[in-house]
Amino acid sequence: MGHADELDDNWLNGEEITCSACHERLYRLDHSPLLHCYFFYCDGCPMRVDISCYDSTCIAIVDALPARDGTRSTLMDALEARLRRCDCGGRFRDSAPRRCHRCSAVLTAISAPSGVDVWPGWWTDETDTGSLEEEFTAKYFRTEDLWKH
Repeated sequence: MGHADELDDNWLNGEEITCSACHERLYRLDHSPLLHCYFFYCDGCPMRVDISCYDSTCIAIVDALPARDGTRSTLMDALEARLRRCDCGGRFRDSAPRRCHRCSAVLTAISAPSGVDVWPGWWTDETDTGSLEEEFTAKYFRTEDLWKH
């Protein structure tokens, strides 16, 4: 028999949560370190931006950081400072509270949001959710015009 951690197929700590304001069923999970990108969330609404580690602006920001200060918080601060504001007027931040996609309430079940993502509850369903996912990401993920000019 294998060790307990070998049997754990929930290595991203996924779990269903419920919005305390509207009772929407949601799914929280840790970001996969295999994705090679950074996720930032609006501090005023449920919008998100994904920054690829291979994005030319991201590379330039990383290269401009002092070599002696390679901390994650320094990198996040530098990237946040260059991101364009959200259409709602909010700012994209690594540590912005996660919000319900239905009512925009802060999800109190996620007390330490850095490194955590939230999807609608249907994301865990066994049925094909491809079209739902496309619709969701089109509505809640900014993919273009990310940087201040």
